[in-house]
Amino acid sequence: MLKHNSEKGAVAILASAALILVLGIAAFAIDLGLGFSERRGDQTAADVAAMAGAVEMLGSNATIRDYILDFAERNVPSGSITVEQWASCTDPERATLNSSGHNFVPVAAPSGWPTSIIDCVSVDPAGYVRVNLPPQTVKTTFGRVLGVDELSTGADAIVRITNRGGGGILPFGILATAGDGQHVCLRDNSAGLAEPPCDGGDQGNFGGLESPHYGNSELGTTKNCTGSPKKDVIAVNIAVGLDHRVVPDPDGLSGNEILDTCAQIDAGHTPDTLNTFQGFSNGLAEGVATGPIPGGFKPRLQQGANPKRAVFGYSLDDRPLWYYLLSSPSGATPASCAKSSFDNSNPDFDWDGDGTDDHPGSWQHMVACLTDYVDGGYSAVLFDESLAQSPRFAYVPQFWEPTWPSGNGWRHILRYKATWLQGTWWKKGGTTEVFYPGEPGTFNMGGNWQLRQLSGILLPDAALPEMLRGDPPTMGGVNPYTAELYR
Repeated sequence: MLKHNSEKGAVAILASAALILVLGIAAFAIDLGLGFSERRGDQTAADVAAMAGAVEMLGSNATIRDYILDFAERNVPSGSITVEQWASCTDPERATLNSSGHNFVPVAAPSGWPTSIIDCVSVDPAGYVRVNLPPQTVKTTFGRVLGVDELSTGADAIVRITNRGGGGILPFGILATAGDGQHVCLRDNSAGLAEPPCDGGDQGNFGGLESPHYGNSELGTTKNCTGSPKKDVIAVNIAVGLDHRVVPDPDGLSGNEILDTCAQIDAGHTPDTLNTFQGFSNGLAEGVATGPIPGGFKPRLQQGANPKRAVFGYSLDDRPLWYYLLSSPSGATPASCAKSSFDNSNPDFDWDGDGTDDHPGSWQHMVACLTDYVDGGYSAVLFDESLAQSPRFAYVPQFWEPTWPSGNGWRHILRYKATWLQGTWWKKGGTTEVFYPGEPGTFNMGGNWQLRQLSGILLPDAALPEMLRGDPPTMGGVNPYTAELYR
């Protein structure tokens, strides 16, 4: 009997100990739940902060940094990240990311901080923003019974900045005087054809831009900071667009600009000033139409699934701009922009007022439509979103300056304009032929024709669907970039 009572006491002790252990584990589970909740909140804060920084992709790296710091603090569950936490934060994963093809560079710290850089906020010039939140701690309540006083959490996020419409930013520039709807010369020959809208050899430096390859794994480019050979670099830049971020210059002044060089980018800056391209080379022809382009890139006008036309042995995009007009645009639009009026069964008309009738599907009709749109103060969207799928659609920088330099010279970016690649001029001996997409013409004569100049049509901002113009930048124009959560 005594033995039986002794055993009953032992069971009670074991049951009490087990109950304490179970309650301790249950209580610690509550603390773990709070830790997981904090982790989810931290991840949200990292995602939101990275996206907020990327939304300001037309600003400087300092602007991106300030938005990241602001939105991170607003969204962390603790409600506060101190300067000291950012200053002491390290990002060991950045080295692994960079070894796999990225090139994340920490941003400079704000003035007066106890550090020169913020290691946990970095930008990849190819178009990525990375945020690694400083570690956050959660004080335990029941976990202290088991000797655990606090839990540490963290989170990181990467946002990718991509080109709207896929066309990217082309290495052609337009001056401050260029207006919406105009048919403009994007690149002229130093010898000069003097065929409108280009005016010949007196502007042999006309329009072309130099930009080094910084290396972009998504586009397939490799780093080439010397920009040599020039014809290959410009050919790739035409085919796929510039491979790194360039942004508007906030004031257009000399002395505080950021030049488009690898040295500036390596130092953590984003260029806002581009160099003009002196001379003329086969790079224009190769990038636009003819190839071959080193690296296996396809010439721009050979890209895409649109109908093609044989042009001196090359199969080039043959879909005209009017094809992308909305059949029933919302809001009032000029009668000249009615899509049905471009049907070639309609009678010819002198669309440009030069005394010669133009066929309905001509570029003269398209420019008349856009001119009427701009002059009439219209704001309805004219074009369908499928415009983005055309290799002829892209963006070009417009400069603060109203003139070109006589040779190489730096020009400050004012804004970006959406542009349609319209005419290509070909020359053989003393004969010149021009190819406009969708317009009559046969170009299957013998070889040795050389591409000598390129024209474009500047598309009014409001005429574009929102996905192709983005939020209106401060200086006007369009935003050629868009952001997406990458990781």
